[in-house]
Amino acid sequence: MSEDDKIIERLERHATRAPDGFADDVMNALPEWRKSKTRGWWPARGQWIIPAFAGAAVMAAAFFMLGRFHPAQTRGQVRFHCELHAPGADNVELLGTFNNWKMGDIVLDGPDASGHWTATVELPEGRHEYIFLVDGERWVADPKGVTHRPDGFGRINTVINFYEEDNA
Repeated sequence: MSEDDKIIERLERHATRAPDGFADDVMNALPEWRKSKTRGWWPARGQWIIPAFAGAAVMAAAFFMLGRFHPAQTRGQVRFHCELHAPGADNVELLGTFNNWKMGDIVLDGPDASGHWTATVELPEGRHEYIFLVDGERWVADPKGVTHRPDGFGRINTVINFYEEDNA
């Protein structure tokens, strides 16, 4: 038997118990609010369901009522014309923050005789990011765009800022 095995065997045989009343002493030393299983203001296991549903119902009613009595301000719409030169492509789509990057939502018209694809869409005022999807597999940033930024997935998005007074 190795020296390590002997040490492990001695440790396994060494069983020390806490003195009698130790757990009671620890519990008595705790502040009163720590002693309860429900922690005072926090419901015990399983008792949170009814308050949670009641809170959710109140929140839903509040949002519904606020929407009826205080309608949200609608932002202006801006006409955006986009164009991509993609000769030989069978399909070009426009995806962006304005359509939640939904494929098949905005399909560009084309190609014309020179290989250009175009679309004109109404966008809400504000900052938007977008990218073209060519033939469902190739992501292309707008080469005519002024501002670009990485999207975090290895692609580059084009960034635009539109406001009603802009003549974009």
